[in-house]
Amino acid sequence: MRSRKDWGIGDTGSMVLWFDVLKALNLDLLQVLPINEMPPGVSCPYTALSAFALDPIYIAVEELPELQGFPGLLEEINSRRFQAGVRQLRHSKAVLYNEVRHLKFSTLWKIYTAFHEHHVLKDSAQAGEFRAFCRANADWLEDYAAFRRLKDTHDWTSWTHWEHPLKNREPQALKDLHKHEEHQLLFFKYLQWAIHRQWTAARARATELDIKLLGDLPFMVNQESSDVWARQAEFDLTREVGAPPDAFSETGQRWGLPAYNWPVIEDNKFEWWRTKVKKAAEFYDLFRIDHMVGFFRTWVIPRDVALKPEFDIKDAPGQRARGKRFLEAVAGASPMLPVAEDLGLIPPYVGEVLSELNIPGYKVMRWEKGKDNNYLSPASYPPVSLATSSTHDNEPLADWWDTVDAAEKKLFWKLVSGETGRPPVFSKAREKILASILTAGSRIIILPIQDIVGSKDRVNTPGTLGDHNWTYRFPETPEDFLKKHADMVESFAALVKEHRK
Repeated sequence: MRSRKDWGIGDTGSMVLWFDVLKALNLDLLQVLPINEMPPGVSCPYTALSAFALDPIYIAVEELPELQGFPGLLEEINSRRFQAGVRQLRHSKAVLYNEVRHLKFSTLWKIYTAFHEHHVLKDSAQAGEFRAFCRANADWLEDYAAFRRLKDTHDWTSWTHWEHPLKNREPQALKDLHKHEEHQLLFFKYLQWAIHRQWTAARARATELDIKLLGDLPFMVNQESSDVWARQAEFDLTREVGAPPDAFSETGQRWGLPAYNWPVIEDNKFEWWRTKVKKAAEFYDLFRIDHMVGFFRTWVIPRDVALKPEFDIKDAPGQRARGKRFLEAVAGASPMLPVAEDLGLIPPYVGEVLSELNIPGYKVMRWEKGKDNNYLSPASYPPVSLATSSTHDNEPLADWWDTVDAAEKKLFWKLVSGETGRPPVFSKAREKILASILTAGSRIIILPIQDIVGSKDRVNTPGTLGDHNWTYRFPETPEDFLKKHADMVESFAALVKEHRK
């Protein structure tokens, strides 16, 4: 979600501007990918350093209120040289994560040191607000700040290779860390205070406009995360999780993420997940549970290559029961509505449990077929479901339309138009497809912005590595979008209004 003033990546200020685009399109729900902090050199939002800490890369630096009190810093940021560097990042087609991260962190460090000198050391009112935030979030913030600093001092080597007192979190070692590194630990806490304030303000603006936010909670965190380091008993580092062979990969997928130690997790009634969901309620109105089937049965891959991958629970009744226990625990942890990502090879009992608990699953229009192999009408989708045209892991509709088998395209065209003739080019089919999905019986309908405008730009291609994944930036800013796409906005908004329930 770029904007005219961002520093090479969409930020909290950019998001607020896109709310106006949503309203012009007659939309009232914004779904975002995970926003937790990613490690240096990583762009995948499903590989996080923390399940709780937001990524400071999304801070709108120039909108920080404390910056206004330090004219020297403002002068530096507004200098011709500094702004030239910002413009280079801003005009990049893709997100240059390393460069953006370096620029923002170096600038935020200067802002923090000035804040520390003029507020923290003088115990000002602003410092009081900062300390109150630290106290309210101490249960995760202390571990995160310590882990984040130790990662820097250990050149980002794995915590499993740290000296034993720190690896094993011995109380005296942690006490010494807080004593000798207090200034640096406060910096990482300050970054979280900064992004929390800005996200809270953005959400308040969304509420004013009657826009809901749908967040995304990943199935797992990175092994190199403060959560795994702080809760070592709840994870099994001898095995990693992935996905069995499917349409995306003939050999299955290895995600490099540690497996859960389910007996320990169940013994504390999914406490980590319940806490994570409760925290997420500060940012979102609804939350997507990534890889839903993994909570019923997890595909685990032993790090010992002599052992074979397998599901951690073999029998269907056991799988069904654990998934239901998990969903009951997290669904009651907050006022947010959970949405289950139930795509892929899904056993029938997953849908049964979701139905029993009134939790919506996904209906991807191009995958919904009846026994006769004809596409199902979106109007037949159950109310408790989320209908969508595609996801961030799939090619946008425009790309699919140009590559799908001719017979399939003809069947799909019959669904959306009622016509049996030769399907037209996508630019002429687009509006009928969008009109069709807007008739969905689902109470939630999500349309990727690429499908709204007819773009082929892709966010992620599963099973591949490279800068083509997770670095997508929408080509226009929100300030320019409504002008460039004026006719499309008007016609699409009319479609939504026509079909709004």
